[in-house]
Amino acid sequence: MARPNRCPICDVPVKAENLLRHLDDTHPRHADTPSLKERLRTDERYRPAARPGEGFRVRRWHVATIAAVLLIAAGAYAVAPLLDPWATFSVRSCIPSDPPAYHIHPFLRIDIEGSPYPIPGGIGITSSCTNPVHTHDGHDPTTHFVEVHVEAPVRRSFTLGDFFLVWGQPFSPSQVLSHTEDGTNRVTMTVNGSPNGLYGSLVLADQQQIVITYGP
Repeated sequence: MARPNRCPICDVPVKAENLLRHLDDTHPRHADTPSLKERLRTDERYRPAARPGEGFRVRRWHVATIAAVLLIAAGAYAVAPLLDPWATFSVRSCIPSDPPAYHIHPFLRIDIEGSPYPIPGGIGITSSCTNPVHTHDGHDPTTHFVEVHVEAPVRRSFTLGDFFLVWGQPFSPSQVLSHTEDGTNRVTMTVNGSPNGLYGSLVLADQQQIVITYGP
């Protein structure tokens, strides 16, 4: 079929790609329009050309919706600490004077070359602040374990590394206190009698018995 340049109904010059649109706009009720449109749709040459700018347009309501979502998100972020007063509670925070909602007691012992190290009391406690991980009394002279107190207004996970952070002493797989691996001595750790390689990442739990050993 030759590509027409005139409307078969009104004989007006029309580009082939605009013919279907012309029939819809000018002759929607003409008796021949349905059959002409059906025939033209089967021919790729008469497919309507895309109008410039027919792609996605950013409209005002799009911008308003995005702005509203961002505003709500920013508001929620700002209000979150007000809704949860303990959202930023950390090992460096001071525990309130009220009875704690979370209170556990792991036990820690440090042996240096065969001798128990005297872990002191008062770790994490000053006249104005008590950190959530602290000690009240020093190590027991019989068992050489110190009772570590973990107290918080909300349930939080605290680690053995947190205790050493509050104490201000180094602890890693290669060092405990001022003692580092030297080719003869090394740092090992057991939890409840079993070897454990978590070191500072160990999450403290109630009644844990943690033994850190520096020696051959």
